Amino acid sequence: MLFISDEFFVFFVLVLTASALAPRPKLRAWIVLGFCVWFYASWSLPFMGLLAANIVADYYLALGIRRSDAPRRRFAMVTASVSMNLGMLGVFKYAGFAASTANDGLRLLGTDLQVPVPHLILPLGISFYVFQAISYTVDVYRGLLEPTRDLRKLATFILFFPHLVSGPIVRAAEILPQLDRLEQPPAEDDVVVGTREFVLGFARKVLLADTFARLADATFGAPERFGAASLWLGLFAYAFQIYFDFSGYSQMAVGLARCFGIHFPDNFDSPYISRSLQEFWRRWHISLSRFLRDYLYIPLGGSRHGAARTLFALSATMLIGGFWHGANWTFVVWGAIHGFGQAIAWYYREFLRTPAHARFWDSPLGNATGWAMTMATVLVAWVFFRAPTLDASLDYLRRMVSAGGGEARLPLGTAELAAFAAALTITAVAYFRPNWAIPWPKDRLRQGLFVGAGYVLCVAVKQADAPFIYFNF
Repeated sequence: MLFISDEFFVFFVLVLTASALAPRPKLRAWIVLGFCVWFYASWSLPFMGLLAANIVADYYLALGIRRSDAPRRRFAMVTASVSMNLGMLGVFKYAGFAASTANDGLRLLGTDLQVPVPHLILPLGISFYVFQAISYTVDVYRGLLEPTRDLRKLATFILFFPHLVSGPIVRAAEILPQLDRLEQPPAEDDVVVGTREFVLGFARKVLLADTFARLADATFGAPERFGAASLWLGLFAYAFQIYFDFSGYSQMAVGLARCFGIHFPDNFDSPYISRSLQEFWRRWHISLSRFLRDYLYIPLGGSRHGAARTLFALSATMLIGGFWHGANWTFVVWGAIHGFGQAIAWYYREFLRTPAHARFWDSPLGNATGWAMTMATVLVAWVFFRAPTLDASLDYLRRMVSAGGGEARLPLGTAELAAFAAALTITAVAYFRPNWAIPWPKDRLRQGLFVGAGYVLCVAVKQADAPFIYFNF
């Protein structure tokens, strides 16, 4: 059930109306949970059962961790929770990749042995809800969070439909205390602000991301048909597509949650104005960056145990973060580019940079240089993220810097030119005015007209219910 579909519009009106009309507070909360179950079960009822069993197991493991005073027992229970969640992710997402990789290795050894390759359906949103479940039990183990004794609350935290499929990756400590608001009727101010955010995210998706998708799909689908200039344009189009697609989804999720009084953290902060890879990851997919920092980078040692350990932690964190996105070597290379780039930048900053260097990087020329280097790295990495195989990635990069090529023309029309103009304007405004905001009418009538007109425009323009890119992960 896509956020941009007519089916979802009906679903959302039903859940909001039912919540508002429910006669008792507890009933309102159960109604919201019931609609969340419906949202996921409408995709797959069997996987809903698997997710429910996972929630129940984590519920009792977290309570057991809190009640036990024995360190070994507590460690065994948190290990069981993490292993169960990662094991489920590993089986569904990586079992086929592991078997195919093993078969490649066996062929290189000259043997006829072959490992059966399972072809499993990937449960919707598994990469996101597994991380959220892990954060819950690990935070209870660390003493940062009291486990909830209300199974309904934990189930709502995991199944809450705005973030269930593609994030943001929210923390239980942030969301569980807010879930009491589901027992109250939706507040008018929350509904107005939430609807506005939803429509703005909708516009990012259908007006910008889907427009850029036509260019990116053309060049990455058949790079041999285009010359170098067109391939560069296609790469820029993909960079904007994935940004507006995912930030649009995140903004829609923030808006949907706000309609129920739940405040999600922002997931994007103008990443394409970054002057370093470290800054890029403070602005791009912020909820994933926080998770990788707190549950992987710091446990691996962070920056507290010397240069070698820090370089390892940075590289390993981004390698694993890349592999989290998909069972393909292209994602590993994408993560490696970001990980090694950050490791090199950290080593330079800590050991090689002189006061003269620092003055340069703080100057306007240094800022421009840092931005150009960062964007060049990000763009090269996006090739591996988008292309289906390593060979296709390398072929695309080779054709970008070679003369000749095909003579086909990109479908560059008025809509595409307008999208580029809008994307560049948004990036420029974000750089010069980091706290810019869209003018918002003060009275309710004009607010309603503003939101309604935006929604109608988006519905009229969208060509189809195109899936969000991060649904694949």
